[in-house]
Amino acid sequence: MDEQRPARPAGRRNLSPAGLAPLCVLLISTALVVLALQTATGVTYLGGTSYETEFANPTWWMAGFFLFLPIYLVSYRYPKHAAISVVAALVPQFVLPTVVVHRYVDGGWGDGLESLGYVAPILMTPMFAATAAFAAWHGRRNRRFQDS
Repeated sequence: MDEQRPARPAGRRNLSPAGLAPLCVLLISTALVVLALQTATGVTYLGGTSYETEFANPTWWMAGFFLFLPIYLVSYRYPKHAAISVVAALVPQFVLPTVVVHRYVDGGWGDGLESLGYVAPILMTPMFAATAAFAAWHGRRNRRFQDS
């Protein structure tokens, strides 16, 4: 009744939980970016010569600041993956203003101020880096005390 497991194909490897954690951060960040882009109202005619343009929903866009929570959790549990989790959270957040700027310029609404959209991810960068550094330090410290 002893059944042998078939051998795994040579080129295929499963991701460990340590590898899945930054991937989850990337997926959460990407989901927030997609929600921000998909729920935007676009160009709305207000009457006369007035228009309102919204190419990214600001509520979902600013929700990206809450990514410090999954970054903290990943960095605390897997201190070696702290930098990877920061990059995984920030890449989609920098893609969002790039898409918004292109939408403004392609629509003929660009006046240069849309580039200020990069302020949010620029502010996220030190916040996420500090969170990851603190969580990695805290995680290493607690493991050292538990091991002794």
